[in-house]
Amino acid sequence: MNKFMSFMEKYLVPIAGKLAGNKHLNAIKDGFVFTIPFLIVGSFVLLLVNLPLTDPNNFMYVKWYTDLMASMKADLVQPFYVSMGILSLLFSFGLGYSLAGSYKLNQITSGFVSLYAFLILSAKVDWAPITEIGGKVFLLPEGSWMPLMDARYLDAKGLFVAIIGGIVAIEILRFLIEKKLTIKMPEAVPPAIAKSFEILIPVAVITVLFQAVSVIVQKTSGIMVPELVQKVLSPLLNASNTLPSVILVILITHLLWFFGLHGGMIMTPIVNAIALSNLTLNQEALKASEAIPTVFAGGFLDSFAYVGGVGCTLGLAIAMVRSRNEYIKSIGKLSLIPGIFNINEPMMFGLPLVMNPILLIPFLLAPIINVTIAWFATSFGLIGKIVALVPWTTPGPLAAFLATNFSVVAIFFSCLSIVISYLIYTPFLKIYVKTLNDNTDV
Repeated sequence: MNKFMSFMEKYLVPIAGKLAGNKHLNAIKDGFVFTIPFLIVGSFVLLLVNLPLTDPNNFMYVKWYTDLMASMKADLVQPFYVSMGILSLLFSFGLGYSLAGSYKLNQITSGFVSLYAFLILSAKVDWAPITEIGGKVFLLPEGSWMPLMDARYLDAKGLFVAIIGGIVAIEILRFLIEKKLTIKMPEAVPPAIAKSFEILIPVAVITVLFQAVSVIVQKTSGIMVPELVQKVLSPLLNASNTLPSVILVILITHLLWFFGLHGGMIMTPIVNAIALSNLTLNQEALKASEAIPTVFAGGFLDSFAYVGGVGCTLGLAIAMVRSRNEYIKSIGKLSLIPGIFNINEPMMFGLPLVMNPILLIPFLLAPIINVTIAWFATSFGLIGKIVALVPWTTPGPLAAFLATNFSVVAIFFSCLSIVISYLIYTPFLKIYVKTLNDNTDV
């Protein structure tokens, strides 16, 4: 164990520390954080218009709901299209805003620059005639013309382009401003107008470069930039929907936490880009009444592997409350209520779990066993697949129920993960108590 800890401290911790302080990774993380409220609302709207109540052969069949959805579903689902449906659009602004803050640039302006760069690469606009069906949707007479934007890649399918494009655009903006390749207006000009002219040259440069990339890709490959990026990254996305890849994510996240680094924050840029892309695929299948394709999507880990927080520590909190050791019991009582809402910092640093070699094994083992059970249960159709995003502070069983479109069995498996984690942590907790030089039994 000492050799293992020495190795990790020597090689993993320095790398993780650099990643935690990386401006670009932090900007990606912030971009996701800014979009969360909209995504949660959009996900719940999608759930409400796709409740499993429309099958007359099902005991849950509700006629009035079926009739309402038949007549109103297209109108009711609009909030979903302007939240999850434009995820990459919202994200690109947030990324640019955050990254500009780390460079002391104007954040609002930079957010718009990032968004602008993303749209050049991902959204073609042209005028098109309106058909009879289109006229009913857009409330226009048939045969009239209107400008249309290709929105196929404004959702999670455009995330990787939003990440790459936003970072490159802000770096170009920063470089040109630092080199003073900008237009300086006289002092008499109002500050707001002066700032607009200051970034005129950087925006022109970004326009030329990004439009050139877009045109070259379209002319040479016959597809748009986001589709090309998806094809290049398809092996990564396919690999992400495998159990070994999910276990690897869990291992890295927990090892980082063990050494006192916020593993969730460090891994968020990578995990969210994949999980939200997969969630979009699931939601598209749900809307089309098709089979849901991916297991690892949205809050799959929160629902089954991180119940109580990273390490699946709600079971540990229960074991601590039952301890006869007053110190352990007091920390358990402090940790239990926050743990129900997946907040386990009192336990991480109060027990502590951080740098605790005795509890490292169950800290790694509990989430891995739980996610493995949930993975196979989902793959075999016992649990519904994730189709909605819920707040990470939602208690695990409730989160599993909501995220899987009201799969009752998901509640059972989420509760089962608490029981399993309790059984795994308990013997190691007893060993840890003995190291506290306390003769009291656990």
